[in-house]
Amino acid sequence: MSEITTLSPSGLDANYETMLSKLRDPSLRPSEVRTLVSDLTAILAQRAIEPVGPSEQVAVVVILRSGMAMQDRFLSYFPADSNVVIYHLGLFRDKRTLQAVEYYNKLPPRSPDIVHGYILDPLMATGGTAEAAINILRDWGLTKITMVSVLASEKGLSRVRSIWPEGVKVVVGATDGELDHHGYVKPGVGDIGDRLYGTQLL
Repeated sequence: MSEITTLSPSGLDANYETMLSKLRDPSLRPSEVRTLVSDLTAILAQRAIEPVGPSEQVAVVVILRSGMAMQDRFLSYFPADSNVVIYHLGLFRDKRTLQAVEYYNKLPPRSPDIVHGYILDPLMATGGTAEAAINILRDWGLTKITMVSVLASEKGLSRVRSIWPEGVKVVVGATDGELDHHGYVKPGVGDIGDRLYGTQLL
């Protein structure tokens, strides 16, 4: 089975719960949303990142656009001598079908030194974007994937668990129980991409 790590509300993780509660506030300015996502990512990175061998190259795959808010803080938790490469995947969810649509993918031929990849996406709602990203990276040749998310729905987490049980580890900060008819997590944090960049009204 896939390994699922969910933070528990104790010790350091209680701080996570406090920050997540703040993130749920829809009145926050984009700069505050970005700071909170960055700080939550720091806690997740400490749980997700595994030791890197001297000859190993690791891929960090950022889901555009919301995963950009996790990128720098997550990378800062790798040892300075780690050989880490960064790739970006453009995926968005069709509002009618709720299916993931790929619009950007410039993965080069995979180096044989890269076997493990980390996917950064702050929100796992239906799980469709995560499923698409995992399948892209599995087809690319990775043998191990760690999915890192700030918040997931129970349905999305269950879907991701079933995609590739032997190859996927999931580190998620918290789970909410429901999805609404638009495929948003309830109570959730709203459209995190729009909130990060202040584009709700555009």
